[in-house]
Amino acid sequence: MEQNQNQDLLEEVYRATQMGLEGIRAVTPKIEDTQLKKEIRREEAVYQKFVSRAEEMLAAKGAIPQTHDGVKKAMLWGSVQMNTLMDSSPEHMAELLINGTTMGIVDMTKKISELGDSDAGARRLAEDFINFEEKSVEQLKKYL
Repeated sequence: MEQNQNQDLLEEVYRATQMGLEGIRAVTPKIEDTQLKKEIRREEAVYQKFVSRAEEMLAAKGAIPQTHDGVKKAMLWGSVQMNTLMDSSPEHMAELLINGTTMGIVDMTKKISELGDSDAGARRLAEDFINFEEKSVEQLKKYL
């Protein structure tokens, strides 16, 4: 049971970081504010590190991470296009990113609670991810 919970939690970290990367990649071309773009690029690099860590930990357990389906990616892209059509101000872009990041925090917190028997390594990675996202929200608030 614990093995499955470890894999489930690591896969959730992988999926969440992939979704974060997709969100950043969808929004970045629309960001004109140099400082905000710099912050987003920094966050993108950290998300990529989480992807790599989750992949490594899954590989050590003999698992291959499951990727997001194309429907979710398309929905995210479409949502970004619609939400930025009339307003691509730095404030609005920061708000969109904060909303997406907050959803990631809530979802990961629920998953940690749901998978309470996962090992310390998987749980630590998930908690590190939440801490990173909480700090990201604080950084993005500067642009509101």
